[in-house]
Amino acid sequence: MKKVIIFLFIPFLLLISCQSASDESVSPASSSSPLSASSAAASTASSPRLKVSVDPRLELLAVVQYLSGYREKFGLLNKFQFSYWEKIKEKFTPYKNHQAVQFFARLTDYGFTYDAPPLFVLHLSYPPELKIEHPFSPEVKVRAGGEKNLKKFTSLLRDFARRTNFMAFFQAQQDYFARLTEPVRSILAKLRLVETLEEYFGQQQSSYNIILAPLFWGNYGPRLKADQGYDIYNIVSPIRLKQGLPYFGDGVYFQSLAWHEFSHSFVNPLAEKYQDELKKYATLYPPIEKKMKAQAYTSWLIAVNEHVVRAVTSRLAARLYSPQLGEQALKAEERKGFIYIRPLYEKLEFYETHRDQYPSFADFYPELLKVWAELAEHPPEKILFTGPINAVVMDRANVVLVVPTHEKDPAAQQKIHQYVKQIQRQFFPGRPIMTDEEALQQDLSPYAVVIYGTLEGNRLLARLLPQLPVRFGKQRIMAGQVFEGDHLRFITAWPNPDNPEQGILIYTAQQAGDIPGINTLFHGPTDYVIAQGKKILKAADYRKEKGVWKF
Repeated sequence: MKKVIIFLFIPFLLLISCQSASDESVSPASSSSPLSASSAAASTASSPRLKVSVDPRLELLAVVQYLSGYREKFGLLNKFQFSYWEKIKEKFTPYKNHQAVQFFARLTDYGFTYDAPPLFVLHLSYPPELKIEHPFSPEVKVRAGGEKNLKKFTSLLRDFARRTNFMAFFQAQQDYFARLTEPVRSILAKLRLVETLEEYFGQQQSSYNIILAPLFWGNYGPRLKADQGYDIYNIVSPIRLKQGLPYFGDGVYFQSLAWHEFSHSFVNPLAEKYQDELKKYATLYPPIEKKMKAQAYTSWLIAVNEHVVRAVTSRLAARLYSPQLGEQALKAEERKGFIYIRPLYEKLEFYETHRDQYPSFADFYPELLKVWAELAEHPPEKILFTGPINAVVMDRANVVLVVPTHEKDPAAQQKIHQYVKQIQRQFFPGRPIMTDEEALQQDLSPYAVVIYGTLEGNRLLARLLPQLPVRFGKQRIMAGQVFEGDHLRFITAWPNPDNPEQGILIYTAQQAGDIPGINTLFHGPTDYVIAQGKKILKAADYRKEKGVWKF
C-alpha cells in the first residue's frame, strides 16, 4: 500500500506548544562548548539578545527518543524524509538497545513527554559532559518520576554520547546546520521581535533563543532563570521540506510563533504569583477541558496562560497590522476552544491605552484577574462550531470515521475502505470506523464525524446533502459558482446537524475512484476546498450570517 501523505493536520500540529513552568537558573553562556559558530547560538542583526542555533543537547535527545520508539508512540518527532534523518538512522540504530534508550522509554510512562524532555536537557551542559548546571525544578522531577530518575537518565545519556562519539557526528553536520540557520537569521533580521515584546510587556529578558530542531514535531517555549529576567527559548520544528531541507517557515510564521512562545515567559510567572486567586475560578475549566487536553493543556492554570498569551498575540496582530487581522486571529483562537479569550482581548485594549497608569504587564495583571472573576460569575454561552476544516478534528480522540456501502463500483468501494483504515491507523488509532448504514442508526451528536464516499455511495452523506449549499452534476459542482470537468473533488467542514457545537468533515468526489488519496490535497485552514484531480480550484470560507452558512 502506498504511503499516505496527509496535509490536513499540519496547521493544527504547528500549534502544539507546551510552556514550561520552570524558573531554573542557567544561562546558555554558562555551558562550555567546542561548537563552531554555525551551530552555536549566533545573534541576529535585529538584536544581539536574539540568537538562532541548532543545539547539540536537543539533537542528542531526539536521537535517543527516536531509538526508543517515541516517534511511533507519541508522534512528537517528524516523519519527513531528508538526508539528516538517514544519517541518524545509519549512525545510531546499532545503539538502540543502549540503556539510555530503554530508560527514556520507561520515563515516558511517568509523563516525561512533550516539553519535559527538552526542558530537562537545557539544564545540562553540552555533550559529552552533560553536567547538571542547576537543580531540576519540581515540575520536571514529577514528570520524570522523581529526581533520582533524572540523575540516572543524565548519567546514561552521558554514556550514550561518549560511546557513540556523538559530538564528532554533530560537528560533521555543521555545513548542513548552517543551511538551516542562515535563512532563519535573515528572516529575523527584518523583524522587531524583541523590541515588540519588551515594549508591550514593559519588561526585559536576559536572552531570546530560537533553537531549530530538525527532528522534532511540535514547538516548545521553556524559560530558565537568569541573573536578570529569564533566558527564554523557542524550540521550533520544521513544517515541511523545501528543496529537500527542513523548512521552518516564513517571516509571518516565525513572528507569530515567537510572539506566542516568548510571551509565555512574561505571562506564566504572573500566573504562578497569583495562582491562589486563579484557582478560585477553576470551575471554568471543565467546560473546556476536553478541547484543552486535546492540545496538551492539561490543567486550569495552563489553560489560563494559553488564553492570556493568545489574547496578547491577537492584540499584537491588531496593533501591528490591522484590527481586522486581530479579529481574525481572535476568532481562530475561539474556534480552537479558547472561549474565554474575547473579554481578555478587550481588557488588553484598556491596558494599551493606559500605559501611564500601567507601565508594565505585571502592573496590569491584577485587572485580568477581575476578568476571570466576572467570567466565573457569568460564564459565556457555548460557542458553536464555525470551522475551519482543521477545527473538526482538533480532538482526535473524539473522531468517528464513516465509509460507504452503496458505491456502484465494488472495487472502488473496497479501496475506499482500505484507504480509510490507513488514515485511521496513521492519525486516529483506536477510533471507530463505521459504515453509513451503521452511522444512520447511531447518535453521532457527541462526535466529530469524518465521512468518505460519493453522494450515491454513502447514505449518511446523502442525508446531509440537502443542508449544504453545494450541488453536484455529472461533470460539475455548483458551489456559489460552477466548476466544470472530470474528477472533481470536494472537501468541506460543516456543523454537526445533531450538535452544532461539533463539526463534521466530508471527503467526496464525482467518482468513487477519486476518494482514495483525497487527503493529499492541501486543506485545513479553510472551510472548504474544491479540486480537479490534484489541482485546487478554490479554497475558501463560507459566509456565516445568523448561523446560516453560504458560499
